[in-house]
Order: sequence, then structure tokens, then C-alpha cells
Amino acid sequence: MIFTLLLATTTLVITWIMAQTPSLASPSTPLGVRVPKTYLSDPAVASALAGFKIRTWSCGIVATVLSLFAWKLPLLAAVPSLVVTLGGLWSYISQRRRIIAAKKAGGWFDEVETSIAARVSRRSIGTPEFHGIPTPTFPWITMLSSLLAIAAGAIIVASHWSAIPDPVPVHWNESMEVDNWSDKSIRSVFSTSFVALAMLGLFAIVCSFIAHSEVSPRSERTIKARLRNEANLAVTNTGTGVLTLLISVGMAFIQVTSSIPHYQRFTGAAFITMLILAIGGSIGLVVFILYKQSQISEQLRGIRFPDEDKESPDNDHLYKWGVMYYNPDDPAVLVDKRFGTGMSFNYARWQAKVILSLSVLILVGSVALPLILN
Repeated sequence: MIFTLLLATTTLVITWIMAQTPSLASPSTPLGVRVPKTYLSDPAVASALAGFKIRTWSCGIVATVLSLFAWKLPLLAAVPSLVVTLGGLWSYISQRRRIIAAKKAGGWFDEVETSIAARVSRRSIGTPEFHGIPTPTFPWITMLSSLLAIAAGAIIVASHWSAIPDPVPVHWNESMEVDNWSDKSIRSVFSTSFVALAMLGLFAIVCSFIAHSEVSPRSERTIKARLRNEANLAVTNTGTGVLTLLISVGMAFIQVTSSIPHYQRFTGAAFITMLILAIGGSIGLVVFILYKQSQISEQLRGIRFPDEDKESPDNDHLYKWGVMYYNPDDPAVLVDKRFGTGMSFNYARWQAKVILSLSVLILVGSVALPLILN
């Protein structure tokens, strides 16, 4: 029953995050469509955004109901996530088409003067004119704290090595009962710590990438958009560091309780704690970004920029499905996300193709390797 409630809660949280995604994106690109400022309040835009939320929540509620039956039919466990994902995709595609059709029919960019802003470096953002607007930095404190939490869990287990039985439990069912065992070894005993370290390394690489790379705004190419994007990346890095720490603490708790016999009665509580920290941290991250975005927008509202009255070009044709930026004539490798917050790639550059290929290989390898070993 606990597994079912956690699955239902997770489904609702994923639905809520997906429904909030348009609010995280640049205001000038609702549902990934470039719209002039004067048309952002157009009924077609407002209706499409509302329709996206209604359809996303409808699919999420259906998925949540399905998740309540997962305890009777284990095969249903993967269905809720699939319903939410496909439902969100359907909502996005169907509603963005309405904005595209309205823009084309109304000729929204026909009489609009467009321009491209001069580049604003990260160093200039620190000048008095832009005082208080954050720039991305690596979250050293939370990342190092995460490493210490993982290490603490591993050290506690290592100090009880002689008390750990052989074989050791390596998997628990939905009732939190052990249903799989393995020979006692460093790999089997410390598997949770290894997974936690891999997760920490991945998040650290992403945060470092954001902190030390130049992300070029392409959704809205204005000075204000550049500043807003830099601030969003800074907030995202900070929030990601906190989320990483929460997950690391939860995994360290699982490492200790699942390995040492004296603490195994707390394994169920450890898994629940881990999920609560991950779910609560994800919600907190989105809320934190939305709150900081409103503060940044309010701060920028009082600053006058040379291109304040200009519009960025209508470059929808450079975005595949309104998400993937592809422009062989653009030297930029990293660009801002058009739907959501953070950074994406110019997939016409070789660097992006290499990373995409590596990601596919890792995904395929993670699925195929267990089958090969068996």
C-alpha cells in the first residue's frame, strides 16, 4: 500500500511540474512559439496555455488513478509514467499548433521591427547597473556536503563489515520484503553508494558546465533576456545543489539500513524518506525557480535597456518541434532552453552531436548490459 501511495504521489508531482513548465520558459516563447510582446496577451495564446494545463492535468489524474491499482497488477507500475509523458507531449503539440496558426493567420511579425542585441558578458553583469542579478556559480557547499553524506554512509557500513551476512539482500518488493540476494562483495554491499556517487558526479558535471560555459540566448535575443537567462541558470544551479544533497542523504540512509542487520528494520523508513526527499526537493526546486524568476523580473522592470522597444526575430524555423535548436550558421554551441529553464545545444554543432551520441550509447548500454551479463 505504501508503494502505491508513493507511486500516486510521484505521478501527481510529475504532472504538476509538467504543468508549470510554460511558466519557467521565456515569456516571449509560450509553448516554444516566438510571439511579439504586443501579442502575448492575445486570446489564442491565453487559450493555448490554459488548454495545455487542462490537458496535462487530465492525463495526470488518469495516470494517478491507474497507479492506485498497481499493487494488484504489477505490470501497471510503468503505465502511469507513460500516460503522463505521452499526455504532456500531446498537450504541448496540440496547443502550440493553435498559437502557430494564430500567428500565421494574423501576420503578427509582418509590421514588427526586429533586432539582435549586442552581447552582454558575465563580467558586465556584475557592474553596478546590474547589481543583485546573480550569475551561475558552482554549488560547492552542497556538492561537498553531498559527498560527505555518501562517504559517511559507506564508512558506517565498512565499520560493520564483519556483521554483514553472506549472501546480502539487494532488492526489496513493494511490501519492503527482500526478494533477491547476492554474494557478499564490495560491489553488492556498496552498490547504493556507487549509484549515489554516479548521481552526484552527473549533477556536478551539469552544474560545472552551466557555471563555466557561455549560454547564448536565442529564444529572445535581447539584453534583458540575456540577464534573465543568466539569473535563471544561477538559481537552477543553486537549487540543483540542494536537491543533490537531499537525495544523497536519502541514499546514505538506505545504504546503512539495507546493509547492516541491526538497522535493517528501518529499511522501509529509509526508502520512504528517500522518496519524500526526492519528491519534496523536486517541488521545492520548481517553486524556488518560479519565486526567483518573479523577483528577477521585478528587478529588471526598473532598468531601461537600449533595445527595450525592439523585438527579437521570429526564428521558429530554427527549432525542431519547438525544442531542439538547429542552426549550422550559428557558432554558438550552448543556447537557452525554449521550453522550460536551463540550457540546451545547437544540434548543428559537432559538440552537441558527440554528447547526444554518448547519451544514446549510455542509455542503450544501461538497458542491454544486464541482459548480456545474464
